[in-house]
Amino acid sequence: MTHERTDRAKAPAAAERQFSLILALLTTERGLTKSDVFQTVHGYADDSRDSTSPTAAAAREKRFERDKAELRDLGVPLEVIDDPSAAGNNQLVRYRVPRGGFAMPAGLEFDADETSLLSLAAQVWREGSVSQESRRGLMKLKALGAQTHEDLIGVAPRLRARDAAFEPLSAAIEQGRTVSFSYSKPGDDGAGVRRVEPLALVFADGNWLLVSYDLDRASERMFLLSRIVSAPRQIGSADVSRYPGVTAEQHAARALEKLAELAGRQRARLEVREGSDAEVRLRGDTRATSGPWLEVELGYTDVSLLADRIASFGPEVRVISPPELRRLVASRLAWVVSAHAGVPS
Repeated sequence: MTHERTDRAKAPAAAERQFSLILALLTTERGLTKSDVFQTVHGYADDSRDSTSPTAAAAREKRFERDKAELRDLGVPLEVIDDPSAAGNNQLVRYRVPRGGFAMPAGLEFDADETSLLSLAAQVWREGSVSQESRRGLMKLKALGAQTHEDLIGVAPRLRARDAAFEPLSAAIEQGRTVSFSYSKPGDDGAGVRRVEPLALVFADGNWLLVSYDLDRASERMFLLSRIVSAPRQIGSADVSRYPGVTAEQHAARALEKLAELAGRQRARLEVREGSDAEVRLRGDTRATSGPWLEVELGYTDVSLLADRIASFGPEVRVISPPELRRLVASRLAWVVSAHAGVPS
């Protein structure tokens, strides 16, 4: 048992092993059998001190099957070549990754700087379906031998789809399923149930939104994932598409256009203290005013979300208009003062 734990601790991470497997399958013309893989690929060839034991052999078999499924999920075109002299013999089947199916489009090339930025962008995402896309891109860049400037990679931030509703809604979009969830909207008494056909997920102004067709209201609606207060539950199948031929990407692009138009109509005028964090973060059309204040005009799509953001800057921001925004910010600041009443300074 001790040896097994030690060997397992020394085994390379799955991502490293899968990367080694891709390289091996890319560089072979004839293909590799499972026996070839187990003898030569890092992560299989040195995974156990007693590599001939039935337990080690079974572990390698399971690991190989998992890795094959994972590579296919990542979009790697894994080719299976049957031995014509022993059709159906699993031990003689050969595997390879055809270079033509895994290569970049003809004529598309990246220099080291461009590849570094692509790699950095892919590493930003760390969860959900977006992570799958980033892993696929990183794997292809590495496997094709693209050169990068490694000093950039260490500064990658991490963006996470924190809203719990993200994954189930993403799955429902892929599967063409309708869902229901409880939605808490400012000004409403409690949360109401929404039944929708999810169409796309978009990221705008620091928030994830669901683009959907509301089944009860018979119209397209957008919902902030942060206001979904229950786990989305699949309730059926969208058998007949209301938008034949329209992809999730096209729905997302249309939604972003609508949000941009809305932000163009809804404008807020603020004063921000010069040199403050608010001046850096609340970017918009800026012009100087008297004293240490700068006047900023910016567009917004949701007045409550903008009020939350402005209130977080405290005395660094003063709201000029609209009146509703000024009232909402004042109420939030008053709540902060009330919540800290009696707390020693």
